[in-house]
Amino acid sequence: MFLGQSISSMTSDISTAPSGEVHFASLAGSYVGLIDLESGAVTVLDPPTPQQGARRVWPDSQSRIWVSEWNVGQVALYDPGTEVWQEWRLPGTRPQAYAVFVDDGDLVWLSDWGSNSLVLFDPSSEEFQNFTLPSAAGEVRQILGRPGEIWAAESGVNKLVVLRASTK
Repeated sequence: MFLGQSISSMTSDISTAPSGEVHFASLAGSYVGLIDLESGAVTVLDPPTPQQGARRVWPDSQSRIWVSEWNVGQVALYDPGTEVWQEWRLPGTRPQAYAVFVDDGDLVWLSDWGSNSLVLFDPSSEEFQNFTLPSAAGEVRQILGRPGEIWAAESGVNKLVVLRASTK
């Protein structure tokens, strides 16, 4: 079945929340879209920062939606239960948040092209931790994981990187 819905601005990512809701990021439109699965209609969810450049979206275990904001170097959180947004700027002088991934512990991982690193954001403490990539200009566009591991594709140098949790 094809919904046949035309999206007015370029989509750059799509994900499905545990609740079953489907969200997408529109980089060109600087919004997050929520797709009505019956009609195919799109509800536009505008983050608080204008022209922030929503690049990627990923749900956490509570079906809240995490968004990397490319143009402004931020990570955003949208809670569909309260319809409230929150945003945090990544550390550094010129952050460029590209990929976003939420691990099985609801920790948020991002790629930052500005610092050539993977960035861990802990929502409970609101603290960031940077992990510099091993290759210059790694340009990570996708992050995935499994328990105890974070996998990133360094598209700029055609390599994969894995971070493993310490077993100490």
